[in-house]
Amino acid sequence: MDSTTVTCSASSSVATIDDEYIEGSIVRIALTHFVTYDSVEFCPGPNLNMIIGPNGTGKSTIVCAIALGLGGHPSILGRAREISDYVKHGEDRAEIEIELKSSPNLIIKRHIKKENNSSTWRINGEPATQKEVLARVGALNIQVNNLCQFLPQDKVSEFAQMNPPELLVETQRAVGDAQLGQWHESLKKLRNEEKDLALSAKGDSEQVENLEKRNQLLERDVTRFRERESIMRRVRLLELRIPFARYAAAKDEYDRAKREREAAHLNYKRIEEEHGPATRAKTSIERNAQSALQSRRDNQDALRVKTTEIDRIVQRLEQLEGDGDDARRAVSEAKHKEKQRQNRIAGLRNEIQQLEAVVAGPPPECNTEEIQRQLDAVNNRLRQISEDMAAIQAQQEDESDEQKTVMRQYRSCSEQRQALANVKERRLESLRESDSDMYNAVHWLRRNQNRFAKPVYEPIYLEINVKEKKFIDAVEAVAGQAILKTFVCQTAEDYKLFTGEVIDSQRLRVNAICCVDKVLENFKPPVPLREMKQRYGMECYLLQQVEGPNPVLTVLCSEANFHAVPYAAKEIDHESFVQSVRSFRAFTYICGDMQYRVGFSQYGKKLPQSNTFRMRPGRFLTDSRNMQRMHELDAQLNSLRERREKIEAAMQRLKREEDTFRAEDEELREKKHQLTEEKRQLMKERTDYERAKVKLQARQQSLDDELGRPNYLTQAESQFRTIIQDFGRRRCRLVKDYQVALREILRLFREKTGAAFKHMQAQAELVALARRVAERDDALREARTKFNDAERKFNAAKDRARQLLDEAKAGTDNLDEQTRQEFQDVGRDMTLEELEDALVSERAKAELYFSISPHIVQQYNQRKAEIDALKEKLSGKESRLAELSTEMTTIRDKWESKLNEIVKNISAKFSAAFDKIGCAGEVRVSTHEDYDKWGIDILVKFRDHEKLQVLTGQRQSGGERSVSTIMYLMSLQELAKAPFRVVDEINQGMDPRNERMVHSQMVQAACRPNTSQYFLITPKLLPDLEYNERMKILCIYNGEWLPNKFDWQKYIKNKQRSGNDAKGKKRKAEV
Repeated sequence: MDSTTVTCSASSSVATIDDEYIEGSIVRIALTHFVTYDSVEFCPGPNLNMIIGPNGTGKSTIVCAIALGLGGHPSILGRAREISDYVKHGEDRAEIEIELKSSPNLIIKRHIKKENNSSTWRINGEPATQKEVLARVGALNIQVNNLCQFLPQDKVSEFAQMNPPELLVETQRAVGDAQLGQWHESLKKLRNEEKDLALSAKGDSEQVENLEKRNQLLERDVTRFRERESIMRRVRLLELRIPFARYAAAKDEYDRAKREREAAHLNYKRIEEEHGPATRAKTSIERNAQSALQSRRDNQDALRVKTTEIDRIVQRLEQLEGDGDDARRAVSEAKHKEKQRQNRIAGLRNEIQQLEAVVAGPPPECNTEEIQRQLDAVNNRLRQISEDMAAIQAQQEDESDEQKTVMRQYRSCSEQRQALANVKERRLESLRESDSDMYNAVHWLRRNQNRFAKPVYEPIYLEINVKEKKFIDAVEAVAGQAILKTFVCQTAEDYKLFTGEVIDSQRLRVNAICCVDKVLENFKPPVPLREMKQRYGMECYLLQQVEGPNPVLTVLCSEANFHAVPYAAKEIDHESFVQSVRSFRAFTYICGDMQYRVGFSQYGKKLPQSNTFRMRPGRFLTDSRNMQRMHELDAQLNSLRERREKIEAAMQRLKREEDTFRAEDEELREKKHQLTEEKRQLMKERTDYERAKVKLQARQQSLDDELGRPNYLTQAESQFRTIIQDFGRRRCRLVKDYQVALREILRLFREKTGAAFKHMQAQAELVALARRVAERDDALREARTKFNDAERKFNAAKDRARQLLDEAKAGTDNLDEQTRQEFQDVGRDMTLEELEDALVSERAKAELYFSISPHIVQQYNQRKAEIDALKEKLSGKESRLAELSTEMTTIRDKWESKLNEIVKNISAKFSAAFDKIGCAGEVRVSTHEDYDKWGIDILVKFRDHEKLQVLTGQRQSGGERSVSTIMYLMSLQELAKAPFRVVDEINQGMDPRNERMVHSQMVQAACRPNTSQYFLITPKLLPDLEYNERMKILCIYNGEWLPNKFDWQKYIKNKQRSGNDAKGKKRKAEV
C-alpha cells in the first residue's frame, strides 16, 4: 500500500469525557513504517472504539501494533514469527509508540530494526529493556497474551478451541486476581507431586511385595541354616562348658579330699591325745605286773615239772579230739565242695555249648572303613547337591525375573502394535463424546453399506494415514476440521441416499461430499517437485505424505489442494519464493511450524498479501500408523519371542536338573540311612562275636580246672578212716598216762594253789592292761596311715582341679561379650554326664541339617535389608502424601470458593446476555481429581429443540462461536481488571440478527461510564446499528491515489443527500 489514512469520528461531547480514561487505557497510538503504514497517529476513545475499513487496509495491523508495542511476542498474533517481518517492505526500520493513561501518562516506544531482527525500547523518552516494559505494563494489569483480553483476528478461532483448562487459566488471569492463579499453580504442582509420589510409592510397595515373595522361597533354607548355626553354636558352647563341668567335678573331689584330710588329721590328733594317759598307766602297771610275775615264778617253780608233764598229756588228748573233729568236718566240707564242683562243671559245660554255637561260624566282617568312606562320599554329594540346587534356584529366579521382564516388554510391544493397527477404531471411539452425530452416522453407514452402488467412505480422517508424524500438523492445518470430518460418496445417487437418510431423516449434523467425474491422476503439482527441491528447498507436496483410498485423496486435492501445497522443514527465502508464484492467484505452503497463505492484490501493482499462521498441534491424526515403527515393533516382538523361548527352554532345563538333583538327593538319603544301619549292625555283631570268643576261652579254662581237681569226698573218707584207727590206739595210751599224772598233779596243785592264784591274778591284770595299750597303738598307727592317704589324695585332687581350670579358662579367653553371655546361660545347672549327652544329641541334630550354601543366606539377608530400606522409604512417602493431601485441601478450600463465586457471576451475566438474543447459555466449573484438568465449560444453545452443549471448535458454526466468544468476553467486563480489550473481526460469520443484537449489547456494556476501554475491529457493519455518544469510530482507507486532504463533512452531506434521493425515488415508484 502506498498510503494509508485513519480518520476518527465521534460526537461533539466526546471532549467532555476524555477524563474517563481508566488507568492503563490507550490514549494515543503512533506508527511509522509498520507493516502497511508509512506514518499514522490517532487517539482512541476511553470506551468503545470501532475500527472499520475494507479487507486488507490494515485494521489488524493496529492490533499487531498494540500487542508488539506493549512488549508482546510475535507468536501471540499467529502471524509472522520474527519481529523484523513487521517492518514495511522496502524500509529498514519501524516504530511503534503507545501512550497509556497513568499519572503521569506512560509513553512506550519500540524501534524495530529489520537488519538484525532486533528492537530497542524507550519509556517516557528514556532507554529501557523489554523486561522493564513488561513490568510497567504488567503493573497496569495489561495482558496482551491473554485471549480473554486480547483476541487477534488469527486467534478468534483458537478461543473457541481452547479446552476448559486453558480457558480457566486465561479467565483467572483476565480477572486479575494473582492469588487465584498462584493457588491454582500450587494445587497443580502439589497434585503432580502427589501423583508422582503415589506412583513411586505403589512401585516401592510392589517391589517390597515381590522381594518378600522371593525371600519366602528361601526362608525355609535360611531357617534350616540358622537352626543348624544355632545348633553348632550350642555345640561350641557345650564344648566350652564341659571342661568347666570337669573342673567342677574335680573341684568337688578336691573339696571332698580336703574334708577327708581335715577329718583324718583331727582323728589322728584326738587319738594321739587320748593315747598319752594310757601309755603312762601301762608303764605303772608293767612295773606292778613284773613284780607279781616274779612272785608267781617263784611259786610255780616247784610245780613246773609235774605241770609240764600233765599239760603235755592233756594237750595230746585235746589234740587228738581236735584232730577227730577236724577229720569229721573235713569229710562234711568235702561232700559240700564236691557238690558245688559238679554244679559248676554242669553250668560251665552248658555255657560253653552256647558260646561254641555263637563262635562256630567265621567271625563277621568288621571292616567299616569302606562303609565310612561311602558315608563320607554320600554326605559330600548331599552338600554338593544342596549347593547345586541353591544355584539352580537362583538361576530359576533370575530366569523368572527375566521372563517377567520379557513378557512385560512383549505385552507392551503387542499393545503398541495393536494400537498402531487399530488407529481407525480409536479415532472413531474418540467421536463418541466429542461428536455423537458423526459417531452414529459412521455406525449407520457400516450397517447399511450394502445399500450403496459404490463404497461410501467414512469421514476422511478415519480413512487416511499420515506416513510420518512431522507432517500431521500440516495435514490438519491445510485440510481443516470440516474436510477431515466429511463423508465421501462416489455417485450422485449414493450422495442423495446418504444425505436423505442421515442428515434429513435422522437429523445428524455431518458433512458429505460427492466426487463425481474427478480422478486423482488429474491433480498434478503446479511446479514439479524436483524444481521445488532444487530452487526453494521444499521437501515434498502434502499429498505424497498421505495414504488412503483414491476417492478420499481426490477430495483432499479438490477441496484443499493437497497436490499443490509444498512442505519445507527448514527456513526458505520467502521473498524469492513468493515472487516465483505470482502467476497463481493464491498459494499456500508450509515452512516448519508455520503456514503461509499468499494472495495478490487485484488492483494497482498487485502487491502480495501474506498471512502467516502458526499451526496448532494436530488433534485428529496424531495416532497415524507409523509403518517404520510397526516394522520395528515386529522385529522386537520376534526378538522377544526368541528370548522367551530361550528362557522357557532354560527354565525347563533347570527344572529337569532340579528334579534330577531332588531324586538323587532322596536316593542318597536312603542310602545314607542304610549305610548307617549297616555300620551299626556290623559293629554290634563283631563285638558280640569277640566277647563270646573271649568268654568261651575263659569258660573252657575254668572247666579244665574243675575237672583237673581230685574227688573231694573219696580222698576225705580214706584219710578219715586212717585217722580214726590211729586216734584210738594213741588215746588208750594217753588215758593211762594221764591217770598217773593226774593223781600227782592233784597233790601238787593243792600245795601250790595259793601261790598260783596270786600269780594268775597279777598276770591277768598285766595282760589286760597290755591289750588295751596295744589296741590304742594300733588305732594311732591306723589314724596316721589314713591321714597320709588323705593328704596324698588331697594334693592329687588339687593338682587335677588346677589343671582342668586352666584348660577350661583357655577356651573362653577370646570370647566376645555376646558369646560370653550365652556361655554363662548354657548348661550351668547340668552335670558332666548330662552335658556330654547333650553334646552328643546336638551333634546328631546338626547331622540332620545338611549344610546350606552361605550364598543363599547372603542373598536372603541382602533382600531383607533392601526390603527394610524400601519400607522405611515407603513410610516417608506415605507421610509426605498425607502432608500433600492436607496442604491441597487447605488451598483448595480457599481457591474453589473464590473461583466458584467468580464463575457464578460470569455465568449470570453470560446467561442474561444470551436470554436477550433468544438463546441460552451457561458457564460452569468442571472439576477433576487432577487440578490441571479443572476447567471452565461454556455451554450454549441456539435452537429451542437443542440441549445445552459445550462450546467447542467443531460442534458450533463459526457465527455461533463468534457470538459465544463476544458474550463471554463481555461477561468478564465488570469482573476483569484489564484496562482495555481488543477483539478483531469477531462478527465475521454471524447472521444479521445475531450481529445486531450482539452489537447492541456490546455498545451498552462498553459505553457505560468508568468501564474498560474496548477495541472492536471489523471490515463490515450492518446499517442502522445502535450508536452511543461514547463510541469512537476509526475509519481506515488505503490506496495509491488517496488525496492529501479530504472534506469529510462534504462527503457525509453528499451521502445523506444521495440516501434521501434514493428514498424519494422509492416512494414515487411505490405510488
